[in-house]
Amino acid sequence: MFESVPTNEVLNTGLKFYSTCKAIQEGFCRCYCKKSGDIYHDILAGTNQVVAHLEEKGIRDRIFKCDILLDSIWETINVGHWKDVDIFWRQLYRSVCFIKSVNLAHCGKYSDAILSCDMGLIMGAPLGDELFVQELADILCQLVNNDLQEIEMKNDLVKKTEVPLPHLPSLVNVSSVDAPTLEKFLDLLKSGTPFIMKNVINHWPAMKKWSPLYLIRYFGERTIPIEIGSSYTSDVWSQKLLKLKDFISSHILSQADEVAYLAQYELFNHITKLKDDIIPLDYLAISDNEIVTNCWFGPAGTVSPLHHDHYENLFCQVYGYKRFIMFSRHDNMHPHQHHLLENTSQMDIESPDVSDKFPDYKDKTAWVADLGPGDVLYVPLHWWHHVRSLSVSFSVSMWWKN
Repeated sequence: MFESVPTNEVLNTGLKFYSTCKAIQEGFCRCYCKKSGDIYHDILAGTNQVVAHLEEKGIRDRIFKCDILLDSIWETINVGHWKDVDIFWRQLYRSVCFIKSVNLAHCGKYSDAILSCDMGLIMGAPLGDELFVQELADILCQLVNNDLQEIEMKNDLVKKTEVPLPHLPSLVNVSSVDAPTLEKFLDLLKSGTPFIMKNVINHWPAMKKWSPLYLIRYFGERTIPIEIGSSYTSDVWSQKLLKLKDFISSHILSQADEVAYLAQYELFNHITKLKDDIIPLDYLAISDNEIVTNCWFGPAGTVSPLHHDHYENLFCQVYGYKRFIMFSRHDNMHPHQHHLLENTSQMDIESPDVSDKFPDYKDKTAWVADLGPGDVLYVPLHWWHHVRSLSVSFSVSMWWKN
């Protein structure tokens, strides 16, 4: 495997990083886990020997030891509240996942190796700015030949579904502006209201490349967290890990009994190759803070209930169609009292009896924006917004603080 693809640099960088990482050694000492430390250093040393072509034996035994260590770490991580667990355990989990991936890849078990990388990225934590776990998964994906012949793309995948607007007390259609200059953009921000920008992301490679078939072809083996259920406020809402190809085949290319959605996920920190397909917007130079980039991908009919965010938002519609219904930050939209849902309204604005349950709803003004490919919507800080997908849809939101 190591001769067939340019992985040596990635492998050597990762193994050298973990071999010389003081934080890991300090973590073993701090958490009084000498036995786990001995197993870790044993599998790390053996993996270094494999990469250096000095030792070909013992790979199965190392993979077995990795699994033992991962099971032990997983039990530790899941004792008590997630936030109260020492971050070292999640960092160690990602490290062991990488080591296991190297050994699996050496045996030609590329799919298993990719899954191990993804589990480390989803459940583990970084020790710094290292990207070699993502890079290894990207390289291994190129070696997996996905069978695309059984996949039939439907011609109507990006056809906009005509969904009637719910009853709205008063309505404003959000205005559009064509490719504003930075100066014009700043003027528009002063209004404090939403607006749509046209022709500002048409040059993104993603606009031509991203489609369900493209995602299966190049990233189908990657495992991602998927939300299951019509809304995160639902009693039956849950999450599961799925391979991207299985998610697309079951929920995008065919009708499934349950609604599934890749929602508000920092996908570019996971599948870094996708980040090459977008170009940072010049407008965001006005922020001195880090830009938080989330991705949203799902079938028609997915809904984000009425809520607000603690950021300004440039919402970029790359593929398909979406509808935003928004209300001013100054409107009382009756948020939930529980602290986990304090940014989410109790009002179901698509329900015909919303005015009966909340009589003051009739006094509100709704701002409506139907987005298509290439549209960028500005959602002001703390503005309430309800979002419905009108087709298969892939969107990128860029959050910033002004």
